[in-house]
Amino acid sequence: MAPQVQAEAAARQVLAGKPGQAARRTLAIVAVACAALFLADSLLVATHPLLFFDVPVEHAVQTFPWGPLAAVMTVTNSIAGAKQMIAGLLAIGGLLLVDRRSGMLMALGSLGSFLDEVVKDVFARHRPDTNLVHVLNPVTGYSYPSGHAVFFTWLSFMMAAGLAPRVPRTWRIPLWSAAAFLALVACTGRVWAGAHWPSDVMGGFLMALGWSAFVLWIPERWLPSPSGLGIRRRRRAAGS
Repeated sequence: MAPQVQAEAAARQVLAGKPGQAARRTLAIVAVACAALFLADSLLVATHPLLFFDVPVEHAVQTFPWGPLAAVMTVTNSIAGAKQMIAGLLAIGGLLLVDRRSGMLMALGSLGSFLDEVVKDVFARHRPDTNLVHVLNPVTGYSYPSGHAVFFTWLSFMMAAGLAPRVPRTWRIPLWSAAAFLALVACTGRVWAGAHWPSDVMGGFLMALGWSAFVLWIPERWLPSPSGLGIRRRRRAAGS
């Protein structure tokens, strides 16, 4: 298969939430590339108190006129701790009621947030200093990687992947676009609020995107097929 044809087939399969052979190759590449970039970012964070772009990018994001997006970032910033756990459980439970495969994908994707906590304890990086950036609401805990970036990236990616097989084809691009928008706004919001350095957010985004790509790479062998047995469908079959 020609590279262009393979890329087009992979894009169609991912958008549809039905990863075939072409999509699985692409997902494997994305997972490995994200892992490599995450390791590079982690090495720089471990060996430098601040990366060369952290303060300039933080200042640029904080001084940019975001308009209505500032309200959206305020909302995503407010979803932390127990609220994140509840939101994740509701997403997993809701998809399990619709389709077992989608719920299982979400449950596997949620492990990204547990990985985030492990990495945070290893690096023990401090939050941005109020002497260097404006901090809207001081928060406790370690800074690398950004837990919000991890959470909203895997949540958006896995939600889109889980819902895509069950929505009309014309809705799939808007669905994935909305997922990407939510992840990027939530990531930007952590820098905007002064809660994280850009390198924290980049690390969280790469970790969650790579993990989500890996999870979506798995189902062809390990999970029910996209056409498979949602709970409602199984109930209808049992009653017939």
